[in-house]
Amino acid sequence: MQEYFKVLDDLSSYRNKKQMDEYYNYIKEEVSKNRQITELIRLKKGRFKEFIEEYIPAYIFSKSVYFPENAQIKIIIGNQGYDALMKLEDGLIEKLEFTSYIDGPREVEIAKSLNEKGIWRTRLSSLDTLEERRTYFLEETKKNIDKKATKNYSDVSLVFSIHIMELEQIPEHHDYRLQDKVREYLQATIFNAKEVFLIIDDGRETESIGDCVIRIK
Repeated sequence: MQEYFKVLDDLSSYRNKKQMDEYYNYIKEEVSKNRQITELIRLKKGRFKEFIEEYIPAYIFSKSVYFPENAQIKIIIGNQGYDALMKLEDGLIEKLEFTSYIDGPREVEIAKSLNEKGIWRTRLSSLDTLEERRTYFLEETKKNIDKKATKNYSDVSLVFSIHIMELEQIPEHHDYRLQDKVREYLQATIFNAKEVFLIIDDGRETESIGDCVIRIK
């Protein structure tokens, strides 16, 4: 199995915008060619966890207007209070922390179903169930936001991510969107952080994925 992890040997390296794109597409190609790698990335085994939870948010951030021209970004492996370093053209280093609410048991359940059966059938059977899931997601996301608000990130920029593609597919009569609720909560929360951003992962195409990044404060 260890040979499949070698595709991520170069995960923690400084890359500019173009190189971030090239590395993302390289991993994407390896996943498409190799079933074992596909299964490992679904289960977030080894450094595939860092690739999903740190590299991909960094990749999205690098495609946004908030990533300065000629800047480079590097994923940092380990626990040090931040997930990435962004080196600006003048040599100045900025720290970034990527964070999101993750429903671990559900992700494992989905990954195992896809790996074993090749399919995942959502258990949603009614609008009420969907509303319950939306409410639960929002409350757990708020808890993650509150947790980050209690910590000292004075020299770090916080980058929150929400994955809402499945949860936002609702009838038009609903008068709010989850992303609006999360955005409002972030704006109302006091952080000891350099800057705060929000990535709204709504399943859009790679070409416009940089538009998913919003500066909160």
